[in-house]
Amino acid sequence: MKSRDEIFRCGKCGICIQTCPVYQEDLNELTTPRGKMQLIRHYCEGDLASSRHLQQVVSKCLMCGGCTAFCPSGIDHESIYMAMRKNMQEDHGEDWKKRIFFHLLTHEQQLKFSAGLAAKGQNSFFEILYKDIKLGNIKLSVMPRLNKKPFREAAPEIWLSETEKARGTVLYFVGCSTNYAYEKIGHAVVKVLKAMGLKVEILADQVCCGLPIYLKGGLETARQNIEKNISLFSRDDVEAVITDCATCGSALSSGYIKVMKELGGDIAAAEKLAVKSVDISRFIVRHFDWLKDKINPEARRTKVTYHAPCHERNHGGSHAALKLLDLLPNVEYVPAEDFDQCCGGGGTFFYDFPEISKKIVDKKIANARATGADFWVTGCPGCSINLAGNLDKEDHIRLIHPVELIADSLEN
Repeated sequence: MKSRDEIFRCGKCGICIQTCPVYQEDLNELTTPRGKMQLIRHYCEGDLASSRHLQQVVSKCLMCGGCTAFCPSGIDHESIYMAMRKNMQEDHGEDWKKRIFFHLLTHEQQLKFSAGLAAKGQNSFFEILYKDIKLGNIKLSVMPRLNKKPFREAAPEIWLSETEKARGTVLYFVGCSTNYAYEKIGHAVVKVLKAMGLKVEILADQVCCGLPIYLKGGLETARQNIEKNISLFSRDDVEAVITDCATCGSALSSGYIKVMKELGGDIAAAEKLAVKSVDISRFIVRHFDWLKDKINPEARRTKVTYHAPCHERNHGGSHAALKLLDLLPNVEYVPAEDFDQCCGGGGTFFYDFPEISKKIVDKKIANARATGADFWVTGCPGCSINLAGNLDKEDHIRLIHPVELIADSLEN
C-alpha cells in the first residue's frame, strides 16, 4: 500500500471515536478509525492475513471523512481505506449485486438501457411485484421516480444566457442521480445559471464520477470513468465546472487527485479540474450579486431545515447551502439539532449494514420532524434518497435541493 507510512502517524488518541457515526451505534473498537488503522498497520507489516472478516471490518465505514477532518495527526483515512479496500476486493471479490451496479456505472449505454427498463417498470404491473422488496431499509416502491428520458439526453448541450451578452461559460457536470432520477434539479440548475447571465454547456460524453466505485476499492474499475471526465472537463476556456451533488463535487475537487496518485495517473490534469470544480450552492453564494435582483421578494415564505452532506462538510470545507438560505428573503431556516451529522447512507453502506444505517437515519428524521419545517434541504441526492426513503407516510416534510428553492424564488 502506498499509504503505509502514514499509518504509523496514528497516535491512538481516540479523537476519531467521537466523530465516528458508525461507532456511536456499534460501540465496537474495530469500528473506530483508530481500530481500523491498527488492523491495517498489522496487515502491512505481515502480522495479519487477508480475510473476508478483515474485508468486512474495513468496509464498515461510511467514508464520511469526519475522522480525517478532526485528526490531530493529519491522517488521510479515506485514502488509506480506499487502498486497503482495493487489496481486499482483489483478494476476496465483491457482492454480486454490487458488481452489477458498478459495472453499469462504468458502461454508460448499459446503464441508460437499464434505467429505461426500470422507468417503465415503475409505471406498470411490475411495481406491484416489488412493492415490498427493500434495498437495505428502503422499499423499492418509495425510491424516486426515474426520468422518462436521461436529463443529459433530453436537455440541449448548450443553454444560452438570458442576458444579451454572457458573463462567461460554465460546464455542468450532471451526476447519475440528476441524469436518471432528479431531472427537476437539472432544470433548476440551468434556470438559475442562465438567470445569472451565464452560458451553460452540458457535455454529452460525460460519465459517472466513479466515486461509489473507487471508495469501495474498485480503483481500476473506476479509472476509465475518471480519466474520461478529467479529459472532458479540465478546460481553460470556462469559468467553472458546476456540480449539483456533494458526492460528485467531492470526486472532482479532491477524489480524482487521490486516485491518480494511487494509480500513477495524470495528477496535474486532476488538479486542474479540481481548481475549476465548484458546487452550485457555493457558486451562487460567490456570485449572488448576479442573481439577487432576479429574486421575487413576494414569493411565498417557506420554512426549511437543512441536512449537511458529509462530502460537503468534511471534503468541501463549508456549508454553502446554509449561507445561501440566509440570503433568500422568502426562507425561514430552522436548524435541526444534528443538521451536520451523517445520515447513514454512505453510498452502499445502507445496503451493506442496514441495522446501523437505520439507527442513524431515524435520529436524523426525528430531529428534522421536531423543527416543523415544510422542506428538508440537502445538496446530495444520495442523502435525499436515504432520508426520504425512511420517512413515514404521514410525514409532511419534503426533501428538496437548495437550487430548487432558488429556481422557485426567481421572478416569472
